[in-house]
Amino acid sequence: MNRSAERSATTKQRDERGMALLAVLMVVFLLTLLGMTSMQLAGQEVVGASALQEERVAHHAAEAAIDVVMGWFHDPALRPHEVGTTWFAKRLINAQGDPSYVDAQGHPQFVGTSANPDMVFDAANLQHDRLLNDPQTGWFKSLKGLSRILKLRVYGAARPGLLCTVEVTAGAGRASRVTKTLSMEFGAYAVPALHAPLQSGTLGSETGQSRSGSIFAHWGEMVVRGRAYFPRPEDVPIKSGMASVSGQPYDEMSHREDRWLTIRLGGDAFFAQLPVEAWSGVPLNVHAHQEPVPGIKVDQWDYTTLKRMAMQFGQVYGIDRDGLLYAGGVIQPGLGRPASEVFASKGPGDHRGLVFVDTLDGMPPRLDNLGSIVLDQDYAEGIFIVNAHVLWKAGSTGRAVPALSPPPEGQQSLGTRIPVQLSGIHLQGVLYAAGDVRVAGYLKVYGGVVAQGAIMEGANGSGSLEVWYNHDLREGLVQGLPVVFVAPGSWQTKM
Repeated sequence: MNRSAERSATTKQRDERGMALLAVLMVVFLLTLLGMTSMQLAGQEVVGASALQEERVAHHAAEAAIDVVMGWFHDPALRPHEVGTTWFAKRLINAQGDPSYVDAQGHPQFVGTSANPDMVFDAANLQHDRLLNDPQTGWFKSLKGLSRILKLRVYGAARPGLLCTVEVTAGAGRASRVTKTLSMEFGAYAVPALHAPLQSGTLGSETGQSRSGSIFAHWGEMVVRGRAYFPRPEDVPIKSGMASVSGQPYDEMSHREDRWLTIRLGGDAFFAQLPVEAWSGVPLNVHAHQEPVPGIKVDQWDYTTLKRMAMQFGQVYGIDRDGLLYAGGVIQPGLGRPASEVFASKGPGDHRGLVFVDTLDGMPPRLDNLGSIVLDQDYAEGIFIVNAHVLWKAGSTGRAVPALSPPPEGQQSLGTRIPVQLSGIHLQGVLYAAGDVRVAGYLKVYGGVVAQGAIMEGANGSGSLEVWYNHDLREGLVQGLPVVFVAPGSWQTKM
């Protein structure tokens, strides 16, 4: 009996040990399975995260490439020579006779389709791949190898009135296994051209002609609708193809001369110490009595168009009778600012953009609605549309700015333009006044000065103004102003 009980107890213990071992084995198996599943899921998660990261990199690379292409429209110096003169320069003529991306009928210069684009560069072509992705010279070398541009295409826009579609495919990861294609449409702003660096209704004044300081241009034409008062004939710069190209002011030259200076007057030319009838000593580049034949062309920058542009991407200021300016065009007591404070830049590169100063009543300029402002800042950079009279005083010494001369006559290549350092510049850009511009002190400009009224010396006749023409203004290319823009609602992501 006892032996039977012992055998039964032993068997029971064995069964219990077997069950425990089986339970342990099951737990080990489940833990192993769970571990393997976790590792597999983690691996998949790593792969998924890596793919997501590469997709983001490709997306940002495509965005960056489109930004680079937009820069080609805005700055000729950025355009690759392989495409610059072909597509991104203005190749058409608008209704005003100026270079344009859109012709007089409103047709843009990009007319291709997605299937047959105007311009295509494909990295599958080794030569194109070097242009797109070479780490030293490629157009998109700023991507620093994080991704590659696989294809760049530019063709006509789908919506009427727009300029073009830019489509970029970028790849990221090993062998560019993840790709992203972005496309968007560009529109073009009709930024007005400036054909001559100095333009006015009249030039100088009769009372100051004996001491007339010299209001002259370098590198371009002076256009005056009416009469002009000059210093002595020998002080008027002559036009010479042999003239050196430099930033040297006329009063520092032993012989005043310039390669591009032509003076065109609709009325008479008057010279200090020279009777009107004594024309023998007058420089040959001074052409008087050009009206009505062959005619004088002064750029007309339309009030309504410029105001609308300033409201879109610039600054609009109202003006009171004390010459204070008010942001947004609304006159509010205590919020007025001096014009010099609004116009002033800290230095080259600190661009004010498009600044529009309205008339006293916010209506197109007339003789009875023009205010007056005083400018005496050291340096300003921007496009300043002033529907008022301007008294411009030389402030301090100005700034040194880099400049490019115009190309030789008959040529347009950027490589033919001579780099020059200009010193003592007070304005880089354009001052356009609906009234008169009076200058006091020695003022120097890189760009242009236009007055619908007179440009003349200050009250004591001691003012002086010299303007070096920025040839980019002839194509409406203005630093700080957009030439093209991304059309709203045109952004598309393609797989």
